[in-house]
Amino acid sequence: MIIKISRLFIILIVILVSAVYIPEYYWLSFEKKTPSPMAYYSPILENYLIAYYDDGFYYKTKDGKRFTRDEADPLLPFFNYRILAAKGQMPDSIKGHKVDLKEIRLNNLFIRIRPKHINVPVIPLYPLMEANPPRLSLSIPDDFFRITPQGIEFINAATNELNTKKSEKFTRALKDEGFVFPAQKVFGNITTRKPFDEGYFIVDKNGQLFHLKMIDGEPFCRNTHKPDSIDVRVIFINERDLREFYGVVIDTKNQVYFLMYDQYRFQKIPISNYNPDEDNLYILGNLMYRIFNIKKDTQLLSFTTNRQYQLIATYQESWPGFYQSTAGIITKYLFPFTLQIRKSTTEFASFYFDDFSPKAIIFNVLLLFLAMYIFKKRRQKIKNSWFDLVIILVTGIYGFIGVSLFEPPVD
Repeated sequence: MIIKISRLFIILIVILVSAVYIPEYYWLSFEKKTPSPMAYYSPILENYLIAYYDDGFYYKTKDGKRFTRDEADPLLPFFNYRILAAKGQMPDSIKGHKVDLKEIRLNNLFIRIRPKHINVPVIPLYPLMEANPPRLSLSIPDDFFRITPQGIEFINAATNELNTKKSEKFTRALKDEGFVFPAQKVFGNITTRKPFDEGYFIVDKNGQLFHLKMIDGEPFCRNTHKPDSIDVRVIFINERDLREFYGVVIDTKNQVYFLMYDQYRFQKIPISNYNPDEDNLYILGNLMYRIFNIKKDTQLLSFTTNRQYQLIATYQESWPGFYQSTAGIITKYLFPFTLQIRKSTTEFASFYFDDFSPKAIIFNVLLLFLAMYIFKKRRQKIKNSWFDLVIILVTGIYGFIGVSLFEPPVD
């Protein structure tokens, strides 16, 4: 009995390993040529220019007119100002706006938000940097803070000692602003590679959003008075010299906002059909426009606004995915399911069963008859091998490999 149980356990391991690596090596054997377009909005054409990278680098307009990279540079002067300035081709004004390279650089914007940036494990210990450093250079402090049901605690990273005085000072500052402990969520941009530090935005027990940072060693705390209609899921803090917005907010309804410097105002972004758990969001900006590109597996959705965030243009493009190709169609018949330990949409490692395909039952039945033939050659009784046959029928090629490699013990 122990031998039989051990054999089944080994077969199970073979099935799991095969479900991870056989489809992976199959996909690596076939080149997946899917375009990766990026939509830009040209102030010269007052229309979209779409960049493609699949057949060299080129641009196309919505009506199909094609441009080389060099031809498109003057059509996107805000994004390509360095090249144009170096060639002496930068215009003096664009749409009546006098060109200033410093102003262009200040207003240029690129933010990328991927699903794995949202679905990420978090250690609830946070460094609070000095927002007004004496040497004008941000640095990671010696202590980290955590938020408990009683208050905020600052703990020395080297000695693990609690800084009681600092903890009480910041706890009192939060409570004076109406913060109710404990915190539900804490959002910050934990890096010194930024021009300045805006600290953290913290959701308290009642769902209110507070801004906390440290200036000259003293707490700075503000209640943002977030609208009750917005249930914050995640905030991506993005400190920029432009100081137009603190960062990007995504709520539980998949709506996207900029959290503005203007009295912590929530500026809604006019986009639709965005799923933060599956889609990549690219935010591009310049002196005149904001472009929001949503990239799905087989689709690009683009929304362009003016600087008042009024929608002025949209673009949509689709392309066939891998599963529409011949190699992709075949996988539906070869593999009843696939197993992944890591996914591109999350930083959490787990067992992810994907792509369950009923069509694989055809190939599974063929493998079932092949297994019966092998059993007969082994002089293995079919009636005593019914469980092996069930494994093959359900798991297909994965179970077939495991059953074939490890023969049952002789009774």
